[in-house]
Amino acid sequence: MNNPWEIILVDGNSTDKTVALAAGFTRNILSDQGRGTSFAHQIGSEIASQDYIMFVDADVELPPEAFSRMFAELKKSGLEGIYAQTEGAGRGNFWEKAASDFLSCRPSPAGIWFGAGLVKREIVLKYGFDSFISPGDDVDFNRRALSGGCVFGVSAVQVKHHHRTTFQNVVRQYIWYGKGRSRLAWKNGLLILRFWPPFPAVYGLVYSLGHFKFRPLSLHLLALVFQSWGMICGLAELVFSPPPDRPPRPCWKWGI
Repeated sequence: MNNPWEIILVDGNSTDKTVALAAGFTRNILSDQGRGTSFAHQIGSEIASQDYIMFVDADVELPPEAFSRMFAELKKSGLEGIYAQTEGAGRGNFWEKAASDFLSCRPSPAGIWFGAGLVKREIVLKYGFDSFISPGDDVDFNRRALSGGCVFGVSAVQVKHHHRTTFQNVVRQYIWYGKGRSRLAWKNGLLILRFWPPFPAVYGLVYSLGHFKFRPLSLHLLALVFQSWGMICGLAELVFSPPPDRPPRPCWKWGI
């Protein structure tokens, strides 16, 4: 079974029994104080005492021996990090099944996926997580780490990603993602196409059609509309009500 040296839980102001359940497994329970995923990733990494950190999202289910198998792969490969492959576990409503269908056919990202990723702690602390960007701090981390010469790989381990969602939650989540994209673009390049929702939405539509997966099409259309709206709102907030950690000027770098 999975038996890590230590378990660190960073709670995101949950209102369920997360903290109470976790208390039966670890005393290392922290709160992100409502500051988002970047802060959670950073404080968890800083108090970790081991040379390798396994990041696991709350909605990810690990198979037995996942830690030991991924650690053996990472040591053998000599890479800086390795992440698990993902399969959807949605067996509920239409939206859960649509997300599962897309996960089953999407290409693996070039960087490290922090939903189930094992990384050298020194690499995590070297590049860190920018508190300005949340969500999307993993994308920002990957851009800097890959530019710095880090190489990440894909594990043979496959995890299940549970999507417990409804139409309303999908809309809220995509607006949230859009606001994260606005911060990614502000910091890294307002003219970089992949930060703007139409680019990944169209890519997802084409990719899903190419694999004859039709349920995800609705997700990509919603992403096109509501992530775009979220990004517009996010940019407006950055201009008219800037947070204290906002870079003083937007980056006008362009690219794909």
